[in-house]
Amino acid sequence: MKNNKKPYSIKKRITSSMIALSSIFILISLFFSYSSSHHEILEVYDARMGQTAKLFLLSLPDSGALRESSENVRQLDSWMKNIQAAHSDDDETAYGHPYEQKVLIQLYRDGRVVWGSHPRHHVIVHDPTYSGFGYVEIEGKQWRYFQLPMELHNPEHSEYIIVAEQQSVRNEMITELAFSTLIPQLVLIPCLAFVLYFLIDRHFTPIAELQQAISQRSVRMLDSVTVGHNTTELSPLVTALNRLLSELDSAWKREKRFTGMAAHELKTPLAVLRLNAENALNSDREDELHSDLRNILRGIERSDRLIQQLLTLARVENIHAMERVEIDLKRLVRHVMGELAPLALRNHQEMALVGDDCTIPGDESLLGILLSNLIDNAIRYAGEERQITVTLKDLPDKVQVYVTDTGEDLTPEAREKLFESFYRSNREKGDGAGLGLSITKDIVKLHYGTVELLPRENQSNTFLVSLMKNQSVSSMLKHDELTFNAES
Repeated sequence: MKNNKKPYSIKKRITSSMIALSSIFILISLFFSYSSSHHEILEVYDARMGQTAKLFLLSLPDSGALRESSENVRQLDSWMKNIQAAHSDDDETAYGHPYEQKVLIQLYRDGRVVWGSHPRHHVIVHDPTYSGFGYVEIEGKQWRYFQLPMELHNPEHSEYIIVAEQQSVRNEMITELAFSTLIPQLVLIPCLAFVLYFLIDRHFTPIAELQQAISQRSVRMLDSVTVGHNTTELSPLVTALNRLLSELDSAWKREKRFTGMAAHELKTPLAVLRLNAENALNSDREDELHSDLRNILRGIERSDRLIQQLLTLARVENIHAMERVEIDLKRLVRHVMGELAPLALRNHQEMALVGDDCTIPGDESLLGILLSNLIDNAIRYAGEERQITVTLKDLPDKVQVYVTDTGEDLTPEAREKLFESFYRSNREKGDGAGLGLSITKDIVKLHYGTVELLPRENQSNTFLVSLMKNQSVSSMLKHDELTFNAES
């Protein structure tokens, strides 16, 4: 199913998410700060009202003296009038501060006002028997008041004081405090957004470098990718990508090599077939005709063998994973030797199988090709009337297969290039394409083993194949880098 979703930017999503979350946290912090400040301000103002009431009562010798002091009342009334006439908004005056009009102190005796800080102010509606804090509305404005009784001056009379304050004073303080906190925080949000965008953009630099490095790769340039600012998160991605590029590069090189070598190797047999066919058509003698036809048959056999080896090589080189099953190796060797017995009999050669019964995990068809190539190689190049022996050794951690022939020794050059593709050290003795041992090397590598040509001993040439019994992940990693020795 086709995915039509529009691609999105991870960087933009991270930036917007961080800004949104930061803004939410800042607003939550402001809310709790406002709630806490609101509560604390109310407590401070209430405490100031309670303290004012107590200090005022304790400083009075007699409430009656206040009521009779008309001169003091007139002076207080004059001050308040001057403040009211002189003030403009919150400006200070020579007689005090305008906020004094929002604070009221009234002393009561037997329910009547004895003295008030604002002589012309209305009487606060209250309960004479009440003591404590409360709210009252005066001329459409809400006031917060504190009422406190006083019994020390005259126990025969009910005396108490009320200290009141407009609620707007507190609200204004709370609002100013909230704005003084809110504005810096609101300014912080765009600053934070800019810093986040800058930092995220800077930290995304390795991804941009990786993108640029990948964009420079093509089918003809599959070099490893390197990032100048490598990170813990990108390192596994770069490693996996380089592994993929390496495999692609190997596949591309194999394809080029296979195409070039196949074209080169098939060109000669086809030319020989064409020449022999033309000779057969132009031949007037029966013996020459038969000779040309036999040459054509040999050319067809050689071409068929070459094509089979090329197909096997292509198959083996393109296998990266295979299903492994337990294989009776001795039974498989016996089967391969039985198939090659006619060729050995034609060369008057003897073949023997010795050694232990053993099993190995692997692909039976590939291991059959491996054994067939080694034994066939010994039959074809050892010479007539030679001894060919296959020996199996079952060790605790691996199985060893020795393929020994009593043929002539190989030259140092042949030992060095023996496992290379299309290399034939003895062209006059065989009709192969020089791919058998190269295919053997690749099959051994797929089974995480090793193959080597041992130094000549007792007039014999011996190939040793070692296959691990435990082909787990750790064993695969351990044997991933193989060496193929060809010592003289």
